[in-house]
Amino acid sequence: MKESHAPILLILEGTYPWYRGGVSEWIHQYLKYNPRQLFHIIQIATDEYRYAPIDEALYELPDHVQKFERVSPPELSAEWENELRRWIKNVEKQVSLFVEESSFIHIVNTGFAGWLGKELAIHFKKPLVLTEHALYWKEIMMGAVALECGYKVPEEKREKEAFGKMFRLMAAEIYSISDVIVSVSKSNIPEQQKLGARDVHYIPNGIPASRLKQFIPQQSSTLTIGWIGRCAEMKNPMKFFDVVSTFGEYEAENVEFIMVTCNAGEPELEQRVRTREREFNHLEVIWNRSSEDFIDQMDALCITSHNESQPLVLFEALGRKILPVGWRTGDVTAEYGFILDPEATTGELVQSVLELWKKPQEWLRIVENRFMNVQAHHTWEKIFDHYRSLLLQL
Repeated sequence: MKESHAPILLILEGTYPWYRGGVSEWIHQYLKYNPRQLFHIIQIATDEYRYAPIDEALYELPDHVQKFERVSPPELSAEWENELRRWIKNVEKQVSLFVEESSFIHIVNTGFAGWLGKELAIHFKKPLVLTEHALYWKEIMMGAVALECGYKVPEEKREKEAFGKMFRLMAAEIYSISDVIVSVSKSNIPEQQKLGARDVHYIPNGIPASRLKQFIPQQSSTLTIGWIGRCAEMKNPMKFFDVVSTFGEYEAENVEFIMVTCNAGEPELEQRVRTREREFNHLEVIWNRSSEDFIDQMDALCITSHNESQPLVLFEALGRKILPVGWRTGDVTAEYGFILDPEATTGELVQSVLELWKKPQEWLRIVENRFMNVQAHHTWEKIFDHYRSLLLQL
């Protein structure tokens, strides 16, 4: 990336700096690895974070973020295109100085943040860079109940289908005018191309090189299975309780469980999780804490998501030589863990994990092979070197 005196305008939707999660961490690392580059940030946020004090955020804004502005999302109706135009017109007045001062606009999705970035790029004749972490329209079809900014997805089937169609159309328009398109997920690229995305670059997620565990851990007498993620329907935390219960049905000895989760603006699901967690003696549930404080207690990380692109926690686990286990979805494949087909039952997963645990050398071989992949391709240092070379063309 060219080091410029002009700031980069980064447009976000929810996430950083108040929410935990993969997108927030990517933004944090993007800022960290470009300390001499100035940034302006526009965040689309619902009321909960619209007026939250910045000094109470999870992430501390670095000094090279010159300006940080929050705007409310649009109030969508059946005539969503007209509403978005009205919303853009109002937001433009609020952020025009941000855009005029910036060298280019960088968006992190094809939702409201992407649409705002597209319109500002056209109006102010600025280059537009898209790093797409997830496909909004697909997540809605797979059961997401809220967007990153906190906007609630309609529950009624016809309205939900219309919502998904809207985001497909928005994505296609954003792809059509983006100067650079980056996908964080290999599995999303064919879907992006179907909607007209051209010359999509794959730059994956990563972890700090300092988090790579170089020594070989010895197998403990107790198998500890972990789960890490936001308390969001898309992450499917309730399925982890089914996994815990099934281990009990197999009368597996010396097996313990840790769940590290956080609020995600889905209170009904949170209540179900808090109620169900009380059923299990060998399960510890930690709320609203950094997973870094607990991940080294795990031997395996269970991934239960309905849909994923490329979850950051996959690499965080492998970097610590913890084996991801679960069901294939998105980039969660056998390349990165001990992953079964989506049709596999919970019993089949539990039985397979227990059998593998009884073969310490085989367990270690699988972990080491995938650890080497992360070490070679998934450190933030290498990832943002790739971004710098790619963005030289702007």
